[in-house]
Amino acid sequence: MMPMHVKEKLNHFHIALLIYMIELDVAAFSIPRLVAENFGTNGWVMLIPISGVVVINVLLYRIVYRIGGGASIFELLEASVPKFMLVPFYVLLALFWICLGASIGKHFLLVFRLIAFQTTSPMLIFILFCFMVYALLTKTIYGICKANTIFFVLSVWMVALTAYFWEDWKLIRFTGFWFKGALDGGALQNWTEVYSVFIGYELCAFLFPFVDGKSKLFRAVMIGHLSFAGVMLLTTWVCFGFFSFEQLKGLQYPLISSLEYIELPFVNRVENLVFTFFLFSNLISAVMFCFAALLTLRRIFPGAREKVLEASITLMVYGVGWGPQLLRQSIQLLRYMFKIEMALAFALPVILIPLAMRYRKKGGEAKP
Repeated sequence: MMPMHVKEKLNHFHIALLIYMIELDVAAFSIPRLVAENFGTNGWVMLIPISGVVVINVLLYRIVYRIGGGASIFELLEASVPKFMLVPFYVLLALFWICLGASIGKHFLLVFRLIAFQTTSPMLIFILFCFMVYALLTKTIYGICKANTIFFVLSVWMVALTAYFWEDWKLIRFTGFWFKGALDGGALQNWTEVYSVFIGYELCAFLFPFVDGKSKLFRAVMIGHLSFAGVMLLTTWVCFGFFSFEQLKGLQYPLISSLEYIELPFVNRVENLVFTFFLFSNLISAVMFCFAALLTLRRIFPGAREKVLEASITLMVYGVGWGPQLLRQSIQLLRYMFKIEMALAFALPVILIPLAMRYRKKGGEAKP
């Protein structure tokens, strides 16, 4: 267990990159199709208000942080609710985040196998993924952030590939109609399907004990989220001008399909090379959800031996990976789990704000 008296605090630059990479998970592959299906023609513009809802949610976490004086969410909960009553809640949360992290990683590998390793067992590749999860999970949050910075540098260049499509990009493919041809699933259903792409920013709540005033936590979270939203808006805008509207609705992963059009003299299949770099962002997403589970389990087992909880979480991640063996099963499972996480992202600050006010009235101070 990490010594809790460590003076090092997270830098706002590393936090911004961390939020960006957490949000850039496997859901980003299908964002143009999701936008076309749920909002219809020129639906890309709806990414702007949806991103604004994320900003509002982040501001709620900022209120929790300010009122609670930087106390962790566990301190706020345990100051008002007896710990023995919180244990079942902690267990459920930890198990859910482990399952979510495992589902993100497994779904990425199923898609990867579809385009590159059709004859390879997905669980064989998933073992290697779990080893990487364990290697990062045994580091402190500072080590994870430093590794994430390297991963960001290795993968950010892919944004420049959008310039390749300008020659075949046509404004006429946007059509003059707005929000026509969308699926009739209800406004809330349409919003949640697209909103799931941004899931991950809520993990900023677990960074409270690792930051101070100089870290500028929420400014960094905003920068990280808005940077990701800008990249998704650019990607969707390019796809709307590169594919027809009907093509977008028919492609499972438009982002991957667009990469197949890139031809370079020294690479036979560019999509295989580019897709490999997406491993880093999906790895960080899985690790950070497992990190949230790790912090939660430490409240239940504060005396656990070093790396025992980390190893247990990794084994559970691998065990969950045996669940969905088909891509369609993985898609359905991940869709449900993202919706649950979305509800948690909004419910958590709503619950914590009154608890933080009570904590403050008691004269509570953030503990190390």
